[in-house]
Amino acid sequence: MTNTLLQSLRERILDESEPLDGLLRKCLLLGAETGSTSLRAWARNELDGYKNDDQVPGYRVFPTSPIVTEEISGRFHSKGRRLHRLELPDNASEVIPEHFNVFQSVAELEGHSKSKEVSFLTPDLSLAKLLWNRELDSDFQQIVGLTYVLSGSSIAGILSKIRTQLVEIIADLTAEIPLAELPRKDQVDSAVSHHIGTQYNTTIHATNGPTAIGTEARATSNGLSLQDAITLLETAQATANAEVQDDSDKAEILKAIADLHAAATKRSPNTGEVVKKVGKLRKISEHVGIPALSAAVGGSTETLISMALSGAFG
Repeated sequence: MTNTLLQSLRERILDESEPLDGLLRKCLLLGAETGSTSLRAWARNELDGYKNDDQVPGYRVFPTSPIVTEEISGRFHSKGRRLHRLELPDNASEVIPEHFNVFQSVAELEGHSKSKEVSFLTPDLSLAKLLWNRELDSDFQQIVGLTYVLSGSSIAGILSKIRTQLVEIIADLTAEIPLAELPRKDQVDSAVSHHIGTQYNTTIHATNGPTAIGTEARATSNGLSLQDAITLLETAQATANAEVQDDSDKAEILKAIADLHAAATKRSPNTGEVVKKVGKLRKISEHVGIPALSAAVGGSTETLISMALSGAFG
């Protein structure tokens, strides 16, 4: 069966009419037979979609600008104004990162690729809208919506890159390995790592000693917890200590983590202060550019922003 599977993949990957999801399911089976968890994880994520705290491959990362607005001004309702994130008011722009991730499954992306444009709404934008509206005269002007927009061709580009990565992986596996032989786990893992990148999965470990959390901060209705955010911040701190080589970068990221930790664990956390420090930590993390660090920072800041939106802080 293995021989037939490898040969089938090699024969089918260059056929543009071959459904991509079918090829990825064959990769699931190949990963199971070779023991390659990285190949199975990549194929499964592409088939099912990535989780919000996953480190996605680079071909699923896009700039957050332009941001498209929907506004009400007096009796007038307007849609479609496009702004760079830095054109938003300062308190709103601070919570918008430089990039956003596309998490949808291959099947969803194939449906979107036929559209002229696709809109994406994230917790960052919801919070930015809330902060922007606080500065406006609510009786006369209001921001109704903020979205990121990608063209259908950009979505099609993601699908094309997934197919290309698959071609590259199978090409590597069959270049020096006869189809009659089963690739070793390390050979498959190496091919996936080379073309897709290491799949970073942040694991939350129990911290040493008690973790202080704001006594008036509440979990949200969907189960998000300040404890989760704090634990991820501590994971980010450990990652920064281990991975960041530049002393000035390390000092800056550790201070940003400590400042956010302190703001979030006050007895009565202030939403504005937490949001501001979330924005600063994100910017520094993006500058440092270490995937494992970005994953831990992203998980904690997503949780804190969602909590702020739901009114979890006092």
